[in-house]
Formats: sequence, structure tokens, C-alpha cells
Amino acid sequence: MTDLSRMGEAYQLLPESVKTFIGLIGLTKSVRLIQAWGGTTFPVGKNQRKGGQIRFAALAEVVGTDAAEILTRHYSGEVIAVPRCWRAMLALRNQKMRAEFDDITTTETAIHAVSTLARRYEMTERRVWEILNQIDLPESRQETLF
Repeated sequence: MTDLSRMGEAYQLLPESVKTFIGLIGLTKSVRLIQAWGGTTFPVGKNQRKGGQIRFAALAEVVGTDAAEILTRHYSGEVIAVPRCWRAMLALRNQKMRAEFDDITTTETAIHAVSTLARRYEMTERRVWEILNQIDLPESRQETLF
């Protein structure tokens, strides 16, 4: 997950706070932040006192100094909730699985592909079939008004 064009349906499943992170520090660094602290809150210090400097160092270790400075300027003194993004990650996994199925079935049978994917993703073949039969979400859920 390194660019927005590959996210497709998953982008619309992201919380607004994550979309803000992406706008501020980019997708790759936002993913690092979510992987490190998803499901927790993080008090963003002002990087002036010892406590703030410790939190800044922890943030910089995950996203890099430049991105940590950007987040510190934007959220200075606030406690940010870092979402897990479970629905978006699941949608990305399923999207990737469907693409891998298409690749495998260019040279192998569908049954072989499903067996391979079940082992790769540590799930039952039945669940793989269910995922493969799901329809991708449209690129936008917003209806036109007129």
C-alpha cells in the first residue's frame, strides 16, 4: 500500500483523521503510523519540554523527523486517536487476493488458485471463495443530486 491509486475502494473506508494524516505526511508514513499505533491515542507534544521531546522522538522513529515535525506543527498539544483502519485494510487484502487469483488462474485452475490463496492468507477455501465472489465497491459512494 504505497500510493492512493492502488487503494481504490479502501480509500473511501478510511476515517477522516487518516485522510488528514495522508494529506499531511503521505500514504507510506501514514501507514507506518497506523501499523505502529493503530487503535491507540497519541499525545502530540510541542517538542519544548522533556515529555514533548520524548514523544517527538517516538513519533520520529516511526514516521521520520520531517513527518514528525509536520504532525507536531499540525496537532501540537493535542491527543490524536490513531485508528486501526480495519475495514480499509480488509478491503485492501480482499482486493489483493482477487488480483492474485486472476494472476494464478492464467496458468492454473481456479481450484488450485483457491487452495494456494487459502494457505497464503491462512483461511479456509470456503472463505476464499466468498471473498472472490464479492463485488468490488464502486469508486465513489456519493450519489448525484440531479
